[in-house]
Amino acid sequence: MQIVLGSSSPRRKILLKNIIDAFEIFCPNIEEIASDEETPRQFSERISEEKAKSILPNISNCSPVLIISCDTIVTINNKIIGKPVNFKDAVNILNELNGKTHEVISSITLLYLNGEQIMNITDSEISRITFKSITDSEIDGYLKKITYLDKAGAYAVQEYGDNLIETIDGSLTNIIGFPVRLFFRMLTRLNLIEKIF
Repeated sequence: MQIVLGSSSPRRKILLKNIIDAFEIFCPNIEEIASDEETPRQFSERISEEKAKSILPNISNCSPVLIISCDTIVTINNKIIGKPVNFKDAVNILNELNGKTHEVISSITLLYLNGEQIMNITDSEISRITFKSITDSEIDGYLKKITYLDKAGAYAVQEYGDNLIETIDGSLTNIIGFPVRLFFRMLTRLNLIEKIF
């Protein structure tokens, strides 16, 4: 089976590599803009689905093929927190999360093609993270330790996360950007476990 990860995230690549030995990677190219009517979860699921569909033209005609895509967002008070555009924006984002509980939502889409058979499902995992109360100098110091521009919420739990995080409720791999347990549940729903492993 041809397996394709539709993602530019190095963290997703690492997490999937721990599960599946061989897969191809294509980077989706879509606009990630939320509409006013969407909840954060609806937005994340739509973007995940659009990522999977956007890489379809890159797929060869060999089948079967499984396309895996994922989208991860940070949300607080029903507001979507994206990736920072610069250092000042990253500081503002961390101040917004400072001392509060927010959610990380990761949505996975599996698109399976086998001849005329097409199966397509999308589902999400939600984790809750509570930040410590941190000072301006601690925020500044944290951001100088990591590459923050490619991270929703301007932080990474696996990169000095204990400097910021007080408690985590939910899946750690979800927070990193690819909820592994959800992925296996979705493979089971599509009866693909034995075909892949």
